[in-house]
Amino acid sequence: MFAVWEDVASRLRRAKRVALLLDFDGTLVNLQARPGQVRLRDPVRRALTRLARHPRIVLVIVSGRALADLRRRVGVGGVRYLGLFGWEREGAVAPANLRARRRIEEARMAVGAAIRDLPGIWVEDKGLSVGVHFRGARPAVVRRASRLVRRALRPFRPWLRVLSGKKSWELLPSMIRGKGAAVSALFGRLPESTLPIYVGDDIADESAFWALRRGITVRVGRFRHTRARFRLRNPEEVLQFLRKLETQLLCGRPEREATKWAS
Repeated sequence: MFAVWEDVASRLRRAKRVALLLDFDGTLVNLQARPGQVRLRDPVRRALTRLARHPRIVLVIVSGRALADLRRRVGVGGVRYLGLFGWEREGAVAPANLRARRRIEEARMAVGAAIRDLPGIWVEDKGLSVGVHFRGARPAVVRRASRLVRRALRPFRPWLRVLSGKKSWELLPSMIRGKGAAVSALFGRLPESTLPIYVGDDIADESAFWALRRGITVRVGRFRHTRARFRLRNPEEVLQFLRKLETQLLCGRPEREATKWAS
């Protein structure tokens, strides 16, 4: 991406407002064996803090993590958070009824029982969703886990959907449509002159790349196919990108306070 930075800089100079949307795991932080082990490094937090204060930027972090967990791990004022693939938003209550919550719990128990004896496979309870993680598991074990998870979920179709992630499967109520739908709804509340920038590393980010295909879309990490227009290798390069973005915006013409989204 840095090799064609002038293309990005040209669009930034023309933009009156910028909406910067960032994934968390694998984008702002390196992936770890367990989600609870990740830590946002101080240089990244400082860069986010400066960008969140910039009058031309709306800064949003979009993650598969639960909203409360995401907010706690980032902890930067002025940032907007979208949890559970955009389903959870600050100031709004996710409209999940008691029946949906009971069924996702039943699915979690069924999947947990199915993969209980498989080494390297474990289940994460996110409240309104379930993560099945297989980072570090042997390929043969992952294949067996895939068969067992599909079999365990048969009684819960079609109200439950499976979203493939990086070394994980996300089990979601069908009402949770994913990051693409979430960012499309967000931009419906922002001025048309807003330039979208989306940075993510996961399969779950591909729908957002497509939804924001007229903006600046960046895929992080190694991959064969993506809908993103640009690439960064790792979270270290994401930090470089954030710093270059800040520098570029400081060189541009200052604007009045950017409109955040409507409440």
